[in-house]
Amino acid sequence: MSDTAKIIEAETEASEDNRDAPIPESAKITRPNRSRSTVYSIRLNPDEVAALQAISDAAGVPGSTLARSWIVERIQEEQAGVSDAEAELRAAQRHLAHLQRHFRQQAS
Repeated sequence: MSDTAKIIEAETEASEDNRDAPIPESAKITRPNRSRSTVYSIRLNPDEVAALQAISDAAGVPGSTLARSWIVERIQEEQAGVSDAEAELRAAQRHLAHLQRHFRQQAS
């Protein structure tokens, strides 16, 4: 078990042991996605869904989170006036970073 997994397990146990404890005054409670109120449906074929799921699994995030981040990145690029060539270069850089993480995970 990794150190991170041990810390998460210990924190989970501590949280469960104190589930009825009052929330400290210093705690900041947030719901970061609360302002996201519109659901936008898209259609993907089974191969596209499988590819999205495989990439999101490798990244350790839900598929919807990954898809939303891609859409938001593209919107920001469009609004910033990024050229198609620059957008493609950024996408290639993200893909290479993803492959690097994947290969590191496979090596360990």
